[in-house]
Amino acid sequence: DTLARGLRNAAKLIEDGSLAALVRKRYESFDTEIGAQIEAGKADFDMLEKKAMQWGEPKVSSAKQELAEMIFQAAL
Repeated sequence: DTLARGLRNAAKLIEDGSLAALVRKRYESFDTEIGAQIEAGKADFDMLEKKAMQWGEPKVSSAKQELAEMIFQAAL
């Protein structure tokens, strides 16, 4: 039955941990001091602007959307 298959596939994704690893890597900056301040609502735009000016241009990394989709499709 479709529901049972969906539940088995979801369990497989959870147990495998590959999607969770991608999500954890994508949002790892939220584990930094500034990330915690943003999540707690303690960061204002002036503070963020100063930090952005200090750090300069960010290094753009891939969101790995295609990899996440491949992992998801493989579980189906």
